[in-house]
Amino acid sequence: MPENRIGLAYGEIADHRGRTPFAGGPDWVFVTANGTPHGHRNVTRRGLQRAARIAGIDDGSGPALRYHDLRHTFASHLILDLGLDVAQTSRILGHASATITLNVYTHLFDTARHAREIRAQMAVSPFARLLEPNGKAVSTSTVLQMRNGRQRQ
Repeated sequence: MPENRIGLAYGEIADHRGRTPFAGGPDWVFVTANGTPHGHRNVTRRGLQRAARIAGIDDGSGPALRYHDLRHTFASHLILDLGLDVAQTSRILGHASATITLNVYTHLFDTARHAREIRAQMAVSPFARLLEPNGKAVSTSTVLQMRNGRQRQ
């Protein structure tokens, strides 16, 4: 999903939250007139689907964005982007046990582990030596240091 759509959805939710008199501190994003949280179905209907539509995330071509999709997206971020282990992820998500987390997110832990292994292998490959730390290609006249210690021009 393009970053600008995420920003638009965030902006729409922030605007919604700003319109409520209960928008201070750690309060809920979607609240009733009394300041109590809406149930997840109400959140989906009153805010999430509208925000997703405005941001262009939900164009009607697929299933509608659901409340629980936010939780799965957050869990994916914890595992794939932050590299948290199963125990940390389980605690943050409030699962009763790490087994629940593994049952739901095993495929993501496998993907994250595989990505770390690939990055580690690529970091020590001869190809990686063709790049400067700033990501720009080194000139072709640069001497490449091979793994076995020999140099090649």
